[in-house]
This record gives sequence, structure tokens and C-alpha cells, in this order.
Amino acid sequence: MTSREQGLLAVLAGVLVLSAFYIYSHAELWSFTSVSAAGASNPGTQVYHSVVRPRHDRPAGESFSKDIPAFAEAVRRAEMQSDLLQRCLDYPDPPGSHWTHDAVVAYCHYRFQPTIGFDEVKQLIEQGKAGELDHRMDEALQAQLTQPDARGRLDHIFVNDFGDGSFATRELLDAWKRDSPTSAYAYAASGYAYVQMAHEQRGGRFAKDTSDDKMAAMDRLLRMADADLQHAIKLNPRITPVYAAMIDAAGLEFGRGYAVQAMSRGLRVDPANWSIYSQMMWVLQPQWLGSLEAMQRMADTAVGHANQNPLLWMEKQAVAQYLANLDGCSCAPPPQAFNFPGAMDELVRSGGLEAAGNTAADQGAAPIAVVYLSEALRFEPSEALRRQRAKQLALAGEPRMGLDEANEMVAAAPKEAGNYETRGYVYIYTGDTQHGAQDLEAALAIDPNDDQALGMLGFIYTNNTHEWDKAWDIADRIIRKYPDSPRAWIMRATIQENEPRAGLQDTYQYFLAHFGKDPQMKWQINHMRDLLSKSDASASSQRR
Repeated sequence: MTSREQGLLAVLAGVLVLSAFYIYSHAELWSFTSVSAAGASNPGTQVYHSVVRPRHDRPAGESFSKDIPAFAEAVRRAEMQSDLLQRCLDYPDPPGSHWTHDAVVAYCHYRFQPTIGFDEVKQLIEQGKAGELDHRMDEALQAQLTQPDARGRLDHIFVNDFGDGSFATRELLDAWKRDSPTSAYAYAASGYAYVQMAHEQRGGRFAKDTSDDKMAAMDRLLRMADADLQHAIKLNPRITPVYAAMIDAAGLEFGRGYAVQAMSRGLRVDPANWSIYSQMMWVLQPQWLGSLEAMQRMADTAVGHANQNPLLWMEKQAVAQYLANLDGCSCAPPPQAFNFPGAMDELVRSGGLEAAGNTAADQGAAPIAVVYLSEALRFEPSEALRRQRAKQLALAGEPRMGLDEANEMVAAAPKEAGNYETRGYVYIYTGDTQHGAQDLEAALAIDPNDDQALGMLGFIYTNNTHEWDKAWDIADRIIRKYPDSPRAWIMRATIQENEPRAGLQDTYQYFLAHFGKDPQMKWQINHMRDLLSKSDASASSQRR
């Protein structure tokens, strides 16, 4: 679950209201940060709680809503394939999109082509077989440059094996360089990993928001990266991941001239290399070293080589995707899910699809979420994506498929809390709070720190089943864990109002002292004050 706000916190009375649970589940109860409030509870019920303002006015959920039954059925048929490549090829494209077929085929082959995994790299180095590793890398490079179904193979190996920036990887690569001082691949991998370590130091923040010691550490790592990458080029200038790493380093510190030189050298080796163009597109984003105009010129140049490498079609709409802000960058206006179909009319890399799907889920656009989460699963299967999609399927009118998927995950991994949590949400979204609560309890039995399950369970006990003691216990657990968040205090006040239970005055005083200056908490504060005022008036009347 995400931490972004969306939708309304609606009232549950008697039976579960589907949209209310959806909206609540994507609010920030489990991240326990502030939330905007407005309005009062629904007339006809005694349960009061906060209301979260929508993030945008346009109903994002309208997109794809009529297409979901046919799309979901096509996805179901494709996912019956056990072979991941064939599954990818059989998958439907987003409804109404114009994805270039050759690009889709090329990306399926890119994602599921045979590569050298990190465990193999580790084993070969530790067994003193660095020469064999170099030979395997040479084969991957030659295939990348000559075989249509192997485009980007060596680039993909470097991303997967040396792109995590961990110290464990660093130790292995240092050993590789010591054992094979003339191996261009050892130095290329080492330099590539140094750049990723520099990213870790930077932490994804702008320079003005990064401490001096972090910037100094990043600078040291980038200098070591440059030394290794330059040495790798001297040994073998055909290793294309080197140039992508250099462009990456340019974006972090070395500047546009360094990036342009690296790109020029790399494209002399492979004029249609997607990794190089893609990395340059990142550098040319306005918050780094470029502009929208520079991005568009680069996109046009890349697409001009798409007949040599169809993967380059993914750069066609780079500017539209940047403006749609798929990744939720703070450098641009917040993303709006209803903009995604237009910005993603051409094929998008799996990370962009995942980001779009999760953002759509945040914003209550379940049909959009189902489409893009499914496409992300098409190219990069993961359990986290399956869980998110199962929930969205239930909300998009495909509860049977969502429940089937959740059941499969529980059966495959019965000790995984997230699987029970997912099935619990699917049950809840379809109105079955009894089974939903049972699964959330099962998730918490496995992982007591599962804040998502805890928050939703507290909401059910407070607003649906009115099991006040259980709800109070959950509110108390959350308050102990997150004392500076208003979320559980609102839950506590709701219980005190509706059970009723003593102590609302103390809750009000704490809430006022800690959250009184937050304009987003104004409605809750006013509501508690009104309740206490009415209580005082009633007590005074009785004394007369």
C-alpha cells in the first residue's frame, strides 16, 4: 500500500460500502501522517470520521472502465502460459493504445532473454574462473550487437548484476579486478557499480538538499568510477554499459559535456543502443542538465534509429511521460492518473508501468491501475505487483479474478503475511468483512508489524462491526508506535464518541496540543469541541 492521499473516507453503517473501504485503504492510516479534513459524516449513522479531499476533480476511474472485462480475460489467458517469453508475447496491450508491435516483441525478448545472473558471476569469480566469465560476457556483447532477439543483452546483465550499489557487490568486483587485472569487463563492472554506490550516497535528492559529507562521499565514488570506466575503455572500447554509466555519472556531477562525449563514444560502437539513449534522456530532464526541447530532440533522434533497434520506440513519448510525472517527482506537478493513457500511448518500460499503476491505485482509478499493473507484470513479474493488482481487480469489477489470484498466493506461500493481507482486502472490497477480518488477523499473527493490516482491521472494528474493545486495542497499539500522528487519535475519538467511552476530553486536549496548528485537522478539532460542548450543556441541564 502507498502513502499518498486520495478519495474520501466515507461512512460504513450496517453493511460495508465498497467505495468507502477502497478510499480508506489508500489513505495514510498506516503511514500515520497528516490528512486533510472537511465535511461531516453521513446523516443516519452515529459513526464520525475524517474526510480526505480528492487529489483532483476529474473522475480518473472512467478511463478503461468499459474495457476491463475483455482486458482481464485476455490477461487471464496469457497468464496461463508457463513460459514467460511466450506469456509476454501473448499479453494484450492497453485498451485503445498504439504500442508498436516490433517494440513490444523486442522488449519481451529483452526482459526474458538468457543472461548471466549475479550468482553465476559470483561463483565463477570465487572459483578462479574469471577467464570463463570474460568469455561469457564477450558472447553476450557479440549477441547484443548482431542478433535481433538479443538487443541490449550485455546492458541488461550489467543492470541486473551490478546495479544495486551494495558493499557485497563491491567486494566481489574488487576481487575480480585483483584476479584479472587485464579484464575490461572487471573494470567496466567495477566502474558501473561505483556509479550506483554514488547514487546511494546522493539518496535521490537534489544537491541543495544533500549534506556536504554525502556529496563528498558521492564525489569520491564517482572519481573511482571514472578511473575504472576509462580504464575499461582502454582495454576494450566496445563494452556499451560503460558509456551508459558515464552518462549517469554526468547527471550526478560531471556535467553535460562529459555526458555528450560518453554518448558520442558509445554510439560509435552501437548507433542504436537503447540503454545509452535512455540514460541520456534522463540527464536531459529539466531538473538535471537539459530542457523539454532537448528531450524532444533526443527522442526524435532515438526514434530515427528504431528500425535498427525497436526498443527505441520507448523514447518516443518521453516528454509526455515526463509531463505526466509517472514517478511522482517533486520537481513537477503531482501526477494525475487520467493523463496516463495519453502519455503511454506508446510502449513504456516496466518501471514506468508500475509507477503509473500504483499512482492510479492511489487516486481511486482502479481500471487504470489494473491495466498498468498488469502490463508491468507482463514484463517484470513480482509478488508485490500481483498483490496490488489483485486488490485493484476486486475494485474494478473483477472480484473473482482478484480472489483467485489471492488464493493462489496464499496456497503458494502460506507463511507470507502479505498474501493474507491481500486476500483480506479483496474480501473487504467485495463486501465480505467477516472473511476479510479473519485474513487480516492471520496476517497480523504472522507479522505483528503489518501496519496496513492493522489499520484496516481497526477501521472495520470501529466503523463496521463496532467491536469497540478490539478497536480500542488497535488504536492503542498504533498510538504507542506512532504517538506523533493524528490517525490513531482520530480512531480513539471515534470510539469514545460512538460506544460511548470516557476520556474524550483528554483525547481532545492531546489532539489540540499536538495537532492544533495543522489546518488539515481543523474539522476533527471542531467536531470534538462541539461534542464536548454538547456534553457539558447536557450535564448542566441535568444538574438543574
